[in-house]
Amino acid sequence: MSTYANKKQPGPFTRRDFLAASSAGLVGATATSADASVTSAAILHKQNAPEAPFDTLRDYVAAMEAHGNVMRFSRIDQDAFEGTALMYRLVDLFGRFRAPLVIFDEVKIAGQWMKGPVIANELRHVEAEALLFGLEPVPFDDSGTWHKARARHDELLEKNGGTYPEIPPVEVPRDEALCKQVVISDDDIDIRNFPFFKNNPGDSGRFINTASVFTSDPEMGLNIGTYRCEIKGPRHIAVGSGEGQTGYTQLMAARARGEKSAPVTLIVGQEPVVWLVSGARIPERRGKQPVDEIATAGGLRGKAIRVVKCDTNDFLVPADTELVIEGTVSLEGFELNGPYGEGTGYIGAAYESAFTMTVTRVTHRKDPWIVNDFTGVTRPLIEQPSAALTVAGFKQFMPAIVDYRYLDSVTYFAVRKTEPGQALKIGKQLAELIPVFKILIMVDEDIDLWSDIDRFRAFSTRWQAYPASHVYNDLEANPLEASSPKREHTSKIVIDATKQWPEEGGPEKFPDFSRDVLKKHSPDIFAAVDERWLETINKKLQG
Repeated sequence: MSTYANKKQPGPFTRRDFLAASSAGLVGATATSADASVTSAAILHKQNAPEAPFDTLRDYVAAMEAHGNVMRFSRIDQDAFEGTALMYRLVDLFGRFRAPLVIFDEVKIAGQWMKGPVIANELRHVEAEALLFGLEPVPFDDSGTWHKARARHDELLEKNGGTYPEIPPVEVPRDEALCKQVVISDDDIDIRNFPFFKNNPGDSGRFINTASVFTSDPEMGLNIGTYRCEIKGPRHIAVGSGEGQTGYTQLMAARARGEKSAPVTLIVGQEPVVWLVSGARIPERRGKQPVDEIATAGGLRGKAIRVVKCDTNDFLVPADTELVIEGTVSLEGFELNGPYGEGTGYIGAAYESAFTMTVTRVTHRKDPWIVNDFTGVTRPLIEQPSAALTVAGFKQFMPAIVDYRYLDSVTYFAVRKTEPGQALKIGKQLAELIPVFKILIMVDEDIDLWSDIDRFRAFSTRWQAYPASHVYNDLEANPLEASSPKREHTSKIVIDATKQWPEEGGPEKFPDFSRDVLKKHSPDIFAAVDERWLETINKKLQG
């Protein structure tokens, strides 16, 4: 029997930030100032921190901690939803792109104090965009960090014909696999003994929401997806892979073949690039064509993933994962999963067609680290690997596209406009093609989509509501769209915020942008300013 259950803004997190956060109630009733900490000593020793590619979640967290991007809290009462409120407050104070990765050493769940650590906000901090791939973030420049990471991914894609390279995984013996250190079988299994969270009072229960779920199909091969998995009992999990997701497609194909059950495996606390690949549709699967997500994770990070065979099925899972949950799902019926707080920030309706999983084996590292996702509280996963891949794909059919960003259910495309009406035309094609593209804003190629100022300025100074817009009354929608009067149906708008040419109803001459005039007159002025004063400015930013 397992005894586990008994056991804001751009700039680094500074002492001033911590004092301000604490005075605003950041720490809460059960976490005094002594209970929350930033490992400042580690910040001074970056050279001793693990470097990418990271073989384990723990190495990645150590690297983030060495860069001052981690906060640790000793005790969190999740029965009172302290962890959730704390994450909201961190996002309020730091902003979604600089809210720290958090570590909860001990958590109260279902009336019981459970030993952690529980990790949250794992792949959300802007500096993770760089650190995960062995790059140093650009100090005090989030846009610079994004572009530095993006250049790395663009280069990989260009060298590999528009897809990420693959490095096949390496299978290791069982005795070399960290995930096999502890084994729990049959009736000794109780998934409730692990500190999985109920995030919100509106959720139907506790969820495993960071698992990479392994399924397979004779034609499509292996699939790894991230789906909400509700804990229903000691060995009972409702796996919520929905229509349109590959896991669902594979399991329903098995059902159509007359199979009564199918093997599945959930892994939690996996190497971060594996989680990124499973949660961000990298690589994009087209139709039923097989893809190798583990090999893609290896290629994306530049090193093969170590894998080991599961005990009760044939899946090869990352050997250095914190927790592996093996079992089967019934194909003879479905059950409810949810309600659950979704990424839109709203409580999503119960899903009626979840698959019933019976857990047959659990293996894990000694004192495993559990990862929770505060879905809808923080931002989605890091963006640049997916954005680079999306742009490479769209360019094959729409070569005018220069960049792309999906942010808060608003989709931005930067385009190189060569003819009147081109941006609006591309936007309309995309709105009709992609259900989740509800609000599309098209901008010129000189707009930096990774700069809040640039995006807003394009929208506010280049757009004319008429005629540079198109509204659709009824198109296919994201099933999670909260405002839809009818599920999976929505109105949409395409906004052309490019400079309107005279042929499009714009002015005969669009005014010059002041910063561009300065740069044209004095091309080296910013480099000169940086050389003289950047160090002083950085010290001021550090407080």
